[in-house]
Amino acid sequence: MRQVQGMNRVPSVENYDLFNKIYQKSKLAKAQQSSQDLLYDGDQYRIQQSQQMLVEYLKDLNEMIEDVVRLVDQLHSLNELEVNNLFQHLKKQLRNLKQVISSIMDVMLGKGKSPFQAQKPSHVNIVMVNTIRTYLVEVYIPNLLETAKYALDNFEGYKGTFLKDMKIASTQLIMINLIFGASVDIDKNSLFSLDKNHKDWKELYLICERKSLGDVERINQSFDNFANTILIGHAIMGKSSKFKNEILKKLQLAINSIYYQIFDAKKEAFTNMSQMKAQNAIEVMNMIETPAIKKIMAMAYPKIKVNCKIYIDPVVTPISIQWVNSQLKNGQLNKITTQQIKLINEELHLDPNAKFILHKFDPQKLRIRILCNSSIDDTSSSWFSNSQQHILHDTILVHIHGGGFIAHSSSSHQSYTREWAIKLGIPIFSIDYSLAPKYPYPQGLDDVWQAYNWILIYCYKHFDIQPKRIIVAGDSAGGNLACALTGLAIKMGQRVPDGLFMAYPALDLRFNFTPSYLHALTDKIISHTILGICVESYASNPLTQLSSDPFINPMLLSDEILAKFPPTRLMCGTKDPLHDNTWAFASRLLKVKKNVQFIIYEQICHGFLCYKTIKGMQEIQVCIDDAIKYIQELINLSKS
Repeated sequence: MRQVQGMNRVPSVENYDLFNKIYQKSKLAKAQQSSQDLLYDGDQYRIQQSQQMLVEYLKDLNEMIEDVVRLVDQLHSLNELEVNNLFQHLKKQLRNLKQVISSIMDVMLGKGKSPFQAQKPSHVNIVMVNTIRTYLVEVYIPNLLETAKYALDNFEGYKGTFLKDMKIASTQLIMINLIFGASVDIDKNSLFSLDKNHKDWKELYLICERKSLGDVERINQSFDNFANTILIGHAIMGKSSKFKNEILKKLQLAINSIYYQIFDAKKEAFTNMSQMKAQNAIEVMNMIETPAIKKIMAMAYPKIKVNCKIYIDPVVTPISIQWVNSQLKNGQLNKITTQQIKLINEELHLDPNAKFILHKFDPQKLRIRILCNSSIDDTSSSWFSNSQQHILHDTILVHIHGGGFIAHSSSSHQSYTREWAIKLGIPIFSIDYSLAPKYPYPQGLDDVWQAYNWILIYCYKHFDIQPKRIIVAGDSAGGNLACALTGLAIKMGQRVPDGLFMAYPALDLRFNFTPSYLHALTDKIISHTILGICVESYASNPLTQLSSDPFINPMLLSDEILAKFPPTRLMCGTKDPLHDNTWAFASRLLKVKKNVQFIIYEQICHGFLCYKTIKGMQEIQVCIDDAIKYIQELINLSKS
């Protein structure tokens, strides 16, 4: 039976407490970094000139922000008292931003006590600071000014929309304030602080394939059509969540379902996303798991011969938070220890009449979905296949679905896993791990660890499968778990997967700023609020050490472990907030001379493998085919 390893609680995003928590946890790691004067390539004079120029640019930015404050003050004077708090909150966040900028300028000018880890001008990461400054000057603040000016000129007709804009901007500014402050202390030798002509970037360009799915305008329109369905879901759930009475809630759902098919849902959706609580996020993200939508989605799935679920008990000693922290304390967590793995529940797994492989839902056991386009010959029952012609499968794929650790299942990812199974001609074991916040880290990791060990140790006793080659694949949160599972197998001396495939993986949950995080401020799939909810939910166990645990943050895996990694393939889109994770992890694997390649899709957002649905993006077929080619390549490499 699976146990809850942390507090069974649902985190809230009100006042963005969760971002502060995550940021504070992350700061612990930064405090451990060296405080040496790390300078950019080039002479001291050029560095000082760059710093002086940046200070002047920051002064200009503060003046732009003051212009916004003045416009908001004018709008405030036109409005009623009941929305006074909205104006006050927006002005507070704008002034906080000005204060952050002033603090950065003071450090760069050597004035006063620094609130950052950086204590000297030479400590400041001017590349990262300028990245955010550029975004604010060229994109964010001009949009805010334009919105405020339009509202001032058309106040009566635009008033309701502007109030929603204020809510959205207030929460965006909270995130901007946090990442702007964090940018100061980012390691100046980190990948995204380096010049693009640096040798690390040149090496990455050699293993990266950049790909376009077609005309940019057409691709954007296709994505907007798909994303609109998601935004309608946000708008509907946002409105209905205000009702506690279930009857009224369902009535509101029905009414809004019709309303937002007619009227634009975008503004209401973004307002809801900006004020979102964890339960709202879970409900919206799991809309595709409702029976009605499952049936609609299944209409687009290709037919497959075997689609069954098995339910298993734990196989080895569970990975607990106590074990993780004990290993961390002793300095052993990020090292190869090859300690003997202790088997448990052997009598259940060896029983020829075992009851655990049944087509029967058992919430107390771990569920694995098996997809295959040929018989897998269940030796204990005949319900899997009536065919007498069996094929011995010696290659399998272990799949771990995404969903931000809080949503989705193997079912909702069949839009591509079925196609994988059919075209690759191999069985796919898709793991339904426990979801946060009810089951926080490391429960999800332990579930995939148990499933992986069951496949290695017991699979052949129940199916016509003797895996000589195992590929592990995961997308988004599933990419995190697939990477952590690979690292755990190496650490524990268990058989290592023969290949690793990850799509848009979430490999660093510490919110260490990199440029792609700016996409989250306006992203229609994973906004900054949803990112925060996912991380805080997964890391909600108070014993979790987010800043230093490499199995919740695989980006922190040691060179010792990475040196044992199998050939790895990745893919991501340029508009994905997690885009930089792909580049950074590929760089880490290159440094230990591993076989790694990746594809970057132009103008594509997060989660694209799941976009090929009814009314979805048919252009994504290219990405699904590329994933199949990558997995086949990994299989072929394991044969050589």
